[in-house]
Amino acid sequence: MRRENRTANETRTSANLQGYHGARTCENSHINYAFRGFKCNRYFTSDRTIKCDENFNRLDGKPLKGYGLEIETGFTLARSTNDTQAQTVLSNIMENTVFPIFPADLFKQQMDSTITGTECITQVMTKEFIRNNYKNFKTMYNDFFPMFGVNCADGRCGMHVNVSVGLLGTTAKIQEDSARKLFYIINKHYNFFKVAFARTGSTNWCGQMRYENARTMNVHCMDGSHGNCFNGSHFDEGRVEIRLVGGQKNYACFRNTMETIFHLIGRLKDLSWKQCDDLVAIFSGCNQYVFDRINTKCKDAGTISADACAQIESTIIREELL
Repeated sequence: MRRENRTANETRTSANLQGYHGARTCENSHINYAFRGFKCNRYFTSDRTIKCDENFNRLDGKPLKGYGLEIETGFTLARSTNDTQAQTVLSNIMENTVFPIFPADLFKQQMDSTITGTECITQVMTKEFIRNNYKNFKTMYNDFFPMFGVNCADGRCGMHVNVSVGLLGTTAKIQEDSARKLFYIINKHYNFFKVAFARTGSTNWCGQMRYENARTMNVHCMDGSHGNCFNGSHFDEGRVEIRLVGGQKNYACFRNTMETIFHLIGRLKDLSWKQCDDLVAIFSGCNQYVFDRINTKCKDAGTISADACAQIESTIIREELL
């Protein structure tokens, strides 16, 4: 992918960081929505970008089939959530050192009053793009973040993952049913997915939801509370949000979490409702990175049995990734 030139040493201040969660706003104060406010809306596919309109719709009318990340960060220099000087330092580190290792225009930043750092928002990325950039995420998590005192796993930070409705199926009916299944599975197996998604801190912003009637719920008016583990209120805008994902402490944690999400999303449309109760059925055919998370973390936490792990292990499909 061609990298575009950036403005050298661009300086950011707390005044021009996008506002969110009731925090400060940029000069366009009416824009306070996570996936609005990019200078140029783009869809990052495996080897190129596709321009989108202001509402993140492809100009050719085809559906997006990707993932958008909201990566919350903590910062050791920040003495409180109101330490705007420290947040300005972090913002400039991100803008001038971290983001340039990725293709241009992938990230933007927002201030979030619930964390001590900034929230790094990606544009929509395909699974293939994310995998092709694992080496850059590794540099970000394992090199730059420790170097500059950035912490994504301080108990308060999370990494919300937005999933394009286009990934849930090829027809409206399949998409709606897959959204119901995703909501059901995450909440039915809530304690399992807390571990599978590396949620080790507070769940104040991602609590368990009532799931018993998921099979018949209206996906066009799902709950959008920031206190819940799943936000379906943007379904008609083309995405749903998994809020249960925790802060990723390093690259291996990030990769295994993303691979777990990739597998789960890919399985939804093929699962029967009965299979949604069965973790073996859900994770049959996963790769070794997903199995590593299940076998070493979920089993140790007591959220899946050793027998179930053995059954999943017999179905592993090996993929060699960074």
